[in-house]
Order: sequence, then C-alpha cells, then structure tokens
Amino acid sequence: MLATASPFTERMTLFWHNHFVSSLQKVRPTRLMYRQNLLLRRHALGNFRELLHAVARDPAMIVYLDNASNRKGQPNENFARELMELFTLGEGRYSEQDVKEAARAFTGWGIDGESGEFLFRAGLHDDGPKTILGKTAAFDGDDVIDLLLGEPQTAQTIVRKLWQEFV
Repeated sequence: MLATASPFTERMTLFWHNHFVSSLQKVRPTRLMYRQNLLLRRHALGNFRELLHAVARDPAMIVYLDNASNRKGQPNENFARELMELFTLGEGRYSEQDVKEAARAFTGWGIDGESGEFLFRAGLHDDGPKTILGKTAAFDGDDVIDLLLGEPQTAQTIVRKLWQEFV
C-alpha cells in the first residue's frame, strides 16, 4: 500500500475485500481470485451500485457463495443471504422468506468452466414472480440488487462499516 501511486486505492481495495469476503481455500483457481482483486481495485473509489453489480457477477464470488449451483427448483440461498446480511441491509433487516425469494432471482447465474467468466443460463433461471421486501415482480438478480440498493438500510450499513474502518 505504501509503494504505490495511490495508497488510498489499495486501502479501499482491502476494505472491499473484507466487505465482499471470499477465500482461495474454497475458490481454488488463483486466476479467479486475482481477477476479483482487480475488480475490487477498479471499483475501489467508485460507485457502490456498479461495484455491487460487478461483485454479484464475479466468478470467484459465484464459486465462493455457491451461486453456481443455484437452479430453478433447487435454489441455493448462500449468495442471497450474504447479499442481504453482509453486503447491503445488515443483520435482521430482512426475513427468511426474502432470502428464499432472492435466491430464486439469482438462479441461472454461474460461470463458464473453460473461460472462468460469468455465464447466465436461462434454462436454469426461475422467471416466476417473487416477493422481496414486500414488493412482487418477476425479479432477476439485477432487480434484487437494485431493490436492496434502494433501501435506506443499505446506505446505513455501508456508512457504518466505513466509519468503523476509518474513524
């Protein structure tokens, strides 16, 4: 961090890595973790909305939070739960049903095994109506992210974490 032209960018990259936690132990391919680090650095000082959308499509995050196995009829709740609890709203500001419905919105999100890039598999996506935070629509993953970003609790959670980190 000290031997760079932008130490604050590096410090914020570390902050976002702690916020959007992942681990080489589970992800395995080092290239996915490396690309995640580049993503966090690229967005370190930018718009949180853009960062959150990018992290949701990040192959390392998809592997780490089991979203690659999230399929219509068998939703995996890991990513949806962390998205709400750690990345946006904070603990206790959503229901278990919100998590279940949000998980359905992220079905079909995965990665291409050869390239390691984000891949949407429409045949595995649940395009039915979902009710999340009292709103009902045929939400997809991007819609859920935008819904969560529109909640005042998300801003409060992020500001609280920044305050705790830097003040």
